Amino acid sequence: MSMQEGYHLRLGGQHDWHIASRSADLAPWLKKAGTIMELKSGPSSAAQFRIMCADNKDFAAHYPHLATFGAGDEEKWKYHDMKTVKAWQREGHEEAVCSLDPPEDEEAGIIAMWYLLYPVYCRVIQGGGMPFHSALIEHEGKGVLLAAKGGTGKSTCSRRIPGHWKALCDDEACILTDKAGSYRVHPFPTWSDYLWKQSEKTWNVESAVPLHAVFFIHQAEEDAAEPLGQGEAAIMMNEAATQVWRKYLRKASDELKRASAVQMFENACAMAVGIPAYKLGVRLDGRFWEEIERVLRW
Repeated sequence: MSMQEGYHLRLGGQHDWHIASRSADLAPWLKKAGTIMELKSGPSSAAQFRIMCADNKDFAAHYPHLATFGAGDEEKWKYHDMKTVKAWQREGHEEAVCSLDPPEDEEAGIIAMWYLLYPVYCRVIQGGGMPFHSALIEHEGKGVLLAAKGGTGKSTCSRRIPGHWKALCDDEACILTDKAGSYRVHPFPTWSDYLWKQSEKTWNVESAVPLHAVFFIHQAEEDAAEPLGQGEAAIMMNEAATQVWRKYLRKASDELKRASAVQMFENACAMAVGIPAYKLGVRLDGRFWEEIERVLRW
């Protein structure tokens, strides 16, 4: 893959990314990432933002001012070490650089793919959006998030919805704001399925639906939805976002952790004002979607 060729990632109307590699050894890995996310390949001429990947072994040749970090301080580059992937981002500019070793096995490759999204999520959070640990289901073009901690029923609920609903993802979504201040949500891959289930599923991450509500699900004896106040909704939205975001911050500086936590909570508070949220009790053999339709008057 030449440095001009790569993969386009378009999220909403304000995030247009081009992801490419300077290193031929990374091309198969990046191609697989593009396939999983159903991204189209092509040149970078129209992209708003760029992520350029480089092999650690020849990183210094391509980016001598970043190889010994400190020399690039005057250009306001920010460095973040995620161990598998190292990322540099330039304040006020559209470029991000990621360095990594060509993955030696399937697990290392998948982990590197989710770390590759770090610059994307940074921009999303700066723009008022957030990653979200949830399933995304759609009814007549309208999106609903089913949020819960792992192993509490998101995937099961996604599989159980009837034909007039559609499951778009069952683990991770990306919420963005548009120019009008409305919220739209994109389905993202269930990365753990590639680690543990050898999944071959692909995800159209560029597709999006308007977000109409968030339901925080829990197992119950009866299907029942209960509206949340804005304060409680903000706290629970922030936690659902943090469940995704924290994996990017394991080696982050205290400064980065504090700054991103503040921004994420502010975004959650704003979303709690604009998007209704509910607690949703779900019975194992119930019809929880009817409760969603009832409270949303669909």
